[in-house]
Amino acid sequence: MKNEKTIKENLDFALENHKNNKLQVAEEIYKKILNIDPIHFQSTVLLGTLFAQKKNFSLAKQFLQKAIQINPNYAETHYNLGLVFSGMDNPEEAISCYEKAIEINPNYTEAYNNLGNCYKESEDFDTATKFYEKAIEINPNYPDAYNNLAIIFKKLGEDEKAINCYKKTIKLQPTHAVAHYNLGLALEDLDEEMKAISCYEKAIEINPNYSEAYNNLGSCYKELGNFDTAINYYERAIKSNPKNLGFFYNLSGLKKEVFNSNLTNSVEKIINDNKCTNRNLAFGNFLLARHVSKEKNYRKEIDYLIKGHKYYFEFKKTQFTRQLNYFLNALPSISKSNNFNTSNIINEQIKPIFIIGVPRCGSTLLEKIIASGSKPIPIGEETNLLHKFIMRKSNLPNFKNEDFQKMVLEKYKQKGLVQKKSDYVFTDKSLENFFYISLIKQSFPNAKVINCKRNASSSIMSIMRNNLVEVSWAHNIENIFKYFDIYHQTIYFFEKSYPGFIYHLDYEKLVTEPEQESKKLMEFCNLSWDKKCLDFYKRKDLISKTASNIQIREAIYKNSAEKYLPYKFFLNKYGAKYSWYN
Repeated sequence: MKNEKTIKENLDFALENHKNNKLQVAEEIYKKILNIDPIHFQSTVLLGTLFAQKKNFSLAKQFLQKAIQINPNYAETHYNLGLVFSGMDNPEEAISCYEKAIEINPNYTEAYNNLGNCYKESEDFDTATKFYEKAIEINPNYPDAYNNLAIIFKKLGEDEKAINCYKKTIKLQPTHAVAHYNLGLALEDLDEEMKAISCYEKAIEINPNYSEAYNNLGSCYKELGNFDTAINYYERAIKSNPKNLGFFYNLSGLKKEVFNSNLTNSVEKIINDNKCTNRNLAFGNFLLARHVSKEKNYRKEIDYLIKGHKYYFEFKKTQFTRQLNYFLNALPSISKSNNFNTSNIINEQIKPIFIIGVPRCGSTLLEKIIASGSKPIPIGEETNLLHKFIMRKSNLPNFKNEDFQKMVLEKYKQKGLVQKKSDYVFTDKSLENFFYISLIKQSFPNAKVINCKRNASSSIMSIMRNNLVEVSWAHNIENIFKYFDIYHQTIYFFEKSYPGFIYHLDYEKLVTEPEQESKKLMEFCNLSWDKKCLDFYKRKDLISKTASNIQIREAIYKNSAEKYLPYKFFLNKYGAKYSWYN
């Protein structure tokens, strides 16, 4: 009886400290209880949960598994162990734990929600959606499930559904800072920068230490060309979380003087820590690469870049592995075999200008030139609509081309691209559209297709030096060359299939003879040339989400074509086997 009273008193004291986030005190008391009673279930569970909070997943796993041995029928223990396995990047074990929790408690909404998260991470969006919807069915007022369902809709390009779900989350829980942040992301993707800014500011109002929101405010103002304000927000993100090297990386793109011995020492200290994440290892190496590039130490820069990309791929390995197989193996075959047999064309009114190529080929410059003539036209940047359609079609075999046409027209309208005042002309700079030339040819009778070509060495090194965060193949030099080879083969295939349909623009010629080349370009697009085409950088309304955001705010300069010559020594051994490599 005395021991029971002692345990109860200690447990109450431990819980009080645990709730007040005095984790070290709580840990010591839980251990004291377990010295008295080694199989005390509640202390074992709580100690495991405490270690999970401290990110000590190994000990958390040990104590939670011990708790399950003591009492295997407590759903919350299985659920918490699932969270631990998720933290250890072991989704298979996490799924098993969540399923066991549901087996014990069929109405465990949080378990359904986290099952959805596991499948979302592996990009099995259909299964993830089912689990989120199940959580909502059990509890229609569960904000986290709506927030996560919105993330799925956003990934699938269902922008309106995503925004509605985020708004539902906020209605249910107005202080849901993450939902305000995610709504900002969705609005930013729709080029609603000012509305996105309001969402990020609201997230910070709720959580003043929301470092990611400060970072995204920086990105918004960078897109708008307000670099001083962007710098300010990047610096506030760093102040909020000084160990996030991604924030330093973003700042370094605008503020070159950020590089000094103190930053270099800080970066090396962080990446040499055994607990350093793959994400920080990646951005740490990218930062060091930028530092040594200033000293023209190209070999050392290459070494840092290779390591940085390796770590970044590891950081997104689950997502990237699937995407890599799709882009390098599945999509090239799909692209050449697709025949939509369109019998009813409904997009005769719109006149999209599709700009295709590989990343860092000069396409952003090209798009701004086209859109800056005497009659400005809407800039689509990277809509990715055709790619999303092909992805969806693979899951919906009966999805017809007419359905696609209706869908894509509505999406273009939502983005504000279909306008009578611009005679329904607009740009779509989704570079991977070179895979979908057949679809474009059959679906858009008034479309123009421009293939932006650049010296391969320049494009490849620019990809290496600019971390393309969502591009799976861009983080390994051999995969970059493979993708470029697929691009060249695909362009050749469609050039033979549709002679004269694709206009080829040489970037090096454009920057050497901008007036002559831009006039030919505008003539192909059936647009009037004006000197404003080459004064695009003077526009106050320019918005760019690409890595070329800074360059497009400057006049065209000729030496941009020679910038990457010092890296040929590194690229030649990879490019020797490709006939297109120069």
